[in-house]
Amino acid sequence: MAAAAVHAAPPRVAPDPPPNGSSVPVPEPQRHEEPHARFFCWLVGVSAAAAPGPDEPPAPVVAPLFERLDEVIASDTLRANLLPRAPHVVPQLMKTLRDESYSSVDVASRISRDVVLSAEVIRSATSTYRPKEGDDEGEIDLARAVAMIGTAGLRRAIASVVLRPIFDAAGDTLSAKAAVKIWRDADKKARLSAALAGQQALDPFDGYLAGLLHNSGWTATLRAIDGFEDLLFSGADLAHPAVVPQLLRRRDALFGAIVGPWSLSPAIDRLAGEVGEHGLDSVRSPLGLALREANRLAALHALAPAEQRPASGVPGWATLPKPVQDCYLGLGRAA
Repeated sequence: MAAAAVHAAPPRVAPDPPPNGSSVPVPEPQRHEEPHARFFCWLVGVSAAAAPGPDEPPAPVVAPLFERLDEVIASDTLRANLLPRAPHVVPQLMKTLRDESYSSVDVASRISRDVVLSAEVIRSATSTYRPKEGDDEGEIDLARAVAMIGTAGLRRAIASVVLRPIFDAAGDTLSAKAAVKIWRDADKKARLSAALAGQQALDPFDGYLAGLLHNSGWTATLRAIDGFEDLLFSGADLAHPAVVPQLLRRRDALFGAIVGPWSLSPAIDRLAGEVGEHGLDSVRSPLGLALREANRLAALHALAPAEQRPASGVPGWATLPKPVQDCYLGLGRAA
């Protein structure tokens, strides 16, 4: 597996001082940590009953686990094989999609040779299709799908297929158990981030890539943890409400360290640096704020019962622009 070129060492995520003399370096619980813990439980398949409560002390294994994870974040070599796809392939393909001379007609003619890509293009068209009175509501074929989603939609479909292998994992590891949900969350986050970016006069494709790639930090984090075979721990140990925020911070650091050097676009480069250094909760850039809101909405969608997903249970729903509301409502019709 080719190693990613890194321009500068990523920020080291130092453990917080141990509370009340404890040997486990975790911060005091805060009010916002419980939803984060619930989302992590959903992601890795830990039941609410098995997750520790805020009054329970974190497992002693947390301290050495985070120390080892910090070593991975700081090391080019240790980070090199955390993502399944060779890192140099992704920026080449993404830059091709951004080329102004990129011809959707030329690419569309090749789509039919790729069954996976064909299915993704049709899925994209179907998920956004709103039949009008008198329209033919028959099955959407590939040619019609390409015409419906246009160049922007085609780019997103191709990007989705190109990046999908990054999130793949096999076996009985933590990353393998979470792989499907990590991808589903990334897909939702990408579409929401694109919609939010469009409302801020940002490039929606930058928003789409930001949402899709941010979860590569989850894949890298869990794959790194899977490699600590000498440490005995469970997903429930990591689901402690005081531990999850530290895990999120390291996810963001790995996202910045891995994706930043790919040079996908100036906006994505700046976002990776900002998220990697400060964490998603502390971003201030327009694209960072769009990603943070997309992350919030995607998590709410994942955790809400199916009957509540249309608008109830989403704080600030009335203030969301209509295109973003429409995007959220459309998440229920796609993976």
